[in-house]
Amino acid sequence: MAAGGLVYTASFQNVTVTAAAQNIWEIIPASGTSILIHSIRFTPTPSIVSGVAQDIRYQLTVNTLSSTGTGGTAVTPTALNARNTVAALTTFNRTVTTPGAVSKQLDGEILSIIVPFERIYTPDQRIPLTGGQRLAFNLTAWSDAASHICGSEIYFEEI
Repeated sequence: MAAGGLVYTASFQNVTVTAAAQNIWEIIPASGTSILIHSIRFTPTPSIVSGVAQDIRYQLTVNTLSSTGTGGTAVTPTALNARNTVAALTTFNRTVTTPGAVSKQLDGEILSIIVPFERIYTPDQRIPLTGGQRLAFNLTAWSDAASHICGSEIYFEEI
């Protein structure tokens, strides 16, 4: 099923992500706005030792929040189609170092830093949010306790 609303992407590249637990993304739709999360990609750069990528592990969870965190950086979403000249109404904050309070964990898995994480939600799996709700993609500390250069993008639709 094709998107029926306005599709945007929020992304960051070449950002140093510390070993501390944090929300890679906090997403807050504006009042009166509903969104669907279509996909997320998260790409950490592995540590190389003697020419070999080290298999560092981390946990990524998807949570609804009851409060907004602090310490992040705002990201302005861009329209996926150049003909869409409407600015997104959803707030995206990246690398929120003091995450908001978790209401409910929706998903979670332990991942390898060697393989970029990508989740493309089928139409029935897309995560819906309405104005006032909050969603976070939370990263626990890396298993090597080091910082890593990362990139991420989320595709979403405002409906």
